[in-house]
Amino acid sequence: PEAAQPFHQIAKDHLQTLVLNKRIEFRARGLSQTKTVGQLFLNGVDVSQQMIRDGAAWYAVLQKSAQDAGESVIYRNNEAQAKNEKLGVWSIADLKPSWEIRAEIEENRRRQERIAQEKAAAEATKTAGSMAAKPKPVVRRQLNTESQMWAGTSQTFGELPKNVSNIGGLMIGFDPMAKIGFAATPLLKIEVADKDGSQAIGVGIAYLYRDDERKGRQTIYLVGVESESRDFRFLKFNDLTVTADNQKIVVGKAKRVTRQTDSGVKESLTYEIKRSVIAKIANADNVQMKVGTYSGKLPENIQAMLLNLLQASE
Repeated sequence: PEAAQPFHQIAKDHLQTLVLNKRIEFRARGLSQTKTVGQLFLNGVDVSQQMIRDGAAWYAVLQKSAQDAGESVIYRNNEAQAKNEKLGVWSIADLKPSWEIRAEIEENRRRQERIAQEKAAAEATKTAGSMAAKPKPVVRRQLNTESQMWAGTSQTFGELPKNVSNIGGLMIGFDPMAKIGFAATPLLKIEVADKDGSQAIGVGIAYLYRDDERKGRQTIYLVGVESESRDFRFLKFNDLTVTADNQKIVVGKAKRVTRQTDSGVKESLTYEIKRSVIAKIANADNVQMKVGTYSGKLPENIQAMLLNLLQASE
């Protein structure tokens, strides 16, 4: 549980009682730039399973790393027993898992940022109107993190689900009637060499699938790049190249969609990408992206999301 939730301190104390100052065995399962994911054992006992069984933690399926089906069943069974016995986090009705709380906190932070930016932009416009002799202020673009970018694939996959959940940092949606689903990272801002700050660029990666009784499951992985600026930036040059730990990977040309905004233009670029390339990006120490003539560093926090995405699309 998060710090603001019930049982946070109890769960923390319980974990300390189990492992603090004791000899343990750690089996690494995966690496990213900021952390190592793995299993912790104390005298042959899986501490994660014990925490789940004691009701001191939830089992986040989409956050598992290199976990086989049999092991996943054991985790689920431990959680089911704790839930049935109403232990710890299960003793409070409808207590939200910690990742949902973190997602709500992040969304609230973004909402407050948007409100502050809209207020600042309104004040700047008001000031500019009363001082016409002075140059107009530069409007710093704010990316729309709820972009409908992936809807551009509707010709292949039909209408995408509108009911979306946030699980493990991913946007997850599934339409059981149409048998169409997706898992996608939010759009994350990347820094580009744009001196006046008049261009905002974000990048996201998605997995889309459709279950067909005759053809089986149809899948596609996409990279989405969204740009908002005063003028078109990717009209002539929009090839995407990714460099992961000095390995250069040419993804290809974009499907480009544009629209006018009150302060300029928005360009949405989508690229089909291989799962193997996503795996390289997720596990690289340094990732650079180049779109057309613009280049920037991929946000570090997207790599943990990509590991979750790979697990979700197995």
